[in-house]
Amino acid sequence: MVKVKSNADIKTNYVSGANVASTRYKQGVSTADWQAPALKGQALYVAMMQQADVLARRATGIGKESDAAWRQAATDKGAPIIGARMIASADKQVANFAPYKAALESLTLPDKTVDPMQNLINRGGAVVMALVNTKKQQG
Repeated sequence: MVKVKSNADIKTNYVSGANVASTRYKQGVSTADWQAPALKGQALYVAMMQQADVLARRATGIGKESDAAWRQAATDKGAPIIGARMIASADKQVANFAPYKAALESLTLPDKTVDPMQNLINRGGAVVMALVNTKKQQG
């Protein structure tokens, strides 16, 4: 028989690890390389996401978490930190939106017609296509 720690000991160790997690996380991130390995694994990722058992496991995992539990976790964990993280990434957001902003600013919309549906198709469609084409250019 394999000896395994009690649930109480596992929880105690987990909680005590949380006290040093931030420091260890920063240390690990400071020397990590993620981009090249992530790109190298792209073909494997695509292959795995096409396997029925992998997709079934995903569905099973999703099924284990109710909407109410997900909402509670998002409220408890996400809500307290989202504002600070948004502020910290404001410059990146502006830079990433710049191509879309430029595409919209350079777009000339066709004149309005008397038909509101045709206006939606002509004018709204032009906006959508400009944004879709910009997204394709971003890769």
